[in-house]
Amino acid sequence: MSLNAFVPVLGKSNRPAGQALVEFTLVFLLFLVVAWIPADFGLAFYTGQLAQNASREGARIAAADRNLLSGTTSCTMPSCSGNIFTETAARISSALLPGATITLSLDADTGANCNRMVAVTVSGTYKFFFYQLLGWFGATNLNNTAITRQTRMRWEPQAGC
Repeated sequence: MSLNAFVPVLGKSNRPAGQALVEFTLVFLLFLVVAWIPADFGLAFYTGQLAQNASREGARIAAADRNLLSGTTSCTMPSCSGNIFTETAARISSALLPGATITLSLDADTGANCNRMVAVTVSGTYKFFFYQLLGWFGATNLNNTAITRQTRMRWEPQAGC
């Protein structure tokens, strides 16, 4: 037996587990990025659907409310009070759409028509998690997505209609 069999070759590792760990870490991080981006867009779409359902529910309640006054009122979550605002805010995820604004408007009474409309608008900014992650690494000028959903319905308690 020669002496070369017992001398390790320079630059060659006897432990390939370290290389596998490094490769796994790099591939796993890449996989997380590739998997999270579509999930993040899915959450943005879901947030838009929540906002649409919230505005629809708020408009449904407002369309039957006899005590509404003409004009526009709004509130910013979570400090919303009043039946219409609280029911609308209860259907919006404050984690997905923080600081959302809910606006309620009733058309002015012209006296000539029976088509006064009530509108409930939900608007806010969805902050993509991936953009926030890039911001932690120093990226700037990252765009978030403004989500605005509105529902208009005929106001039912119109006098003389």
